[in-house]
Amino acid sequence: MTKTQTSKFSSYNRIINFLFAYASSFTGLVRLLKCIVDFKAAFVALKLILPSSTAIKSSPTTITKNKDFTNMIDLIVSLANRAYLFAVDTSSETLLSTFQVEVSYFKALSEIEQTLLAHNVLAALNTNSVALIAGYDIDAAELTSAATYITNAQGQIAAPSTIISNNKTSTDEIDDAFKLVDTTIALLEKAIYGRFKTGILAKLSLISNFDLAKKLRGLTKHTALIADILNIANEPIANVLVEIFFGTETRTAISNISGIAEIEQFIGGTYNVTYSAVGYITQVIPTIFTLGETVDTTIVLLKVI
Repeated sequence: MTKTQTSKFSSYNRIINFLFAYASSFTGLVRLLKCIVDFKAAFVALKLILPSSTAIKSSPTTITKNKDFTNMIDLIVSLANRAYLFAVDTSSETLLSTFQVEVSYFKALSEIEQTLLAHNVLAALNTNSVALIAGYDIDAAELTSAATYITNAQGQIAAPSTIISNNKTSTDEIDDAFKLVDTTIALLEKAIYGRFKTGILAKLSLISNFDLAKKLRGLTKHTALIADILNIANEPIANVLVEIFFGTETRTAISNISGIAEIEQFIGGTYNVTYSAVGYITQVIPTIFTLGETVDTTIVLLKVI
């Protein structure tokens, strides 16, 4: 994909999160709901054609994709091996089956099936996390990392990780699919603005969050962090405090109802970024910021048990 298409694809995902977060506000709005259905259908159609229309991948992208899947598989297998002892000690046939996984099991599956298997193992780990952390040498940070690795691997499937081939037909097909999604967003925008932007029914925070979701990232020339913050069910988390520590200065942002937090225009470097919210395990992630570039990341937070 082109840089603009990659940015658009990310914005489409954020719009999906926005629509989830504000679903109750749209109840009963017949034409607006049709706009939502049309947008989702066009986006699904785009995602379906991207893998089959992609003939080549760039080396850096392929390396990133392989690394994301390797990280996911290695950590899930490591955790499952330790959790298997818990399954033995509790005589749980279900957990014995769930935690009996090896690297070779993943290699025989498609990419989508690999992430589903990893997600199933992580769900069982999280359900039993108190006992596992207390007596089976498993750390809460490892569970958080596993969730992040799964999300990263899911993000590499299809569009975000691919570069469109030079085949003119494939390129045209992709371009047309993006144009269709953009057309549905234009109508969705009319419906949302018409209902919520002005008048007695106005909801300015909803409009602000919709605009933030639509914003194309990575096309500006200043250093920034934009984080999409989700829970293990891939649902956006609001009111997450994001802090970047620069030594003597701290810059902060709060995630909105769509789970988006943004900190812009600071000096490049490597800084600790902290993500914290009531009821969730705090994450501190060292992050490299290149001058003039935006770090666009997805963070998965686990609930405190």
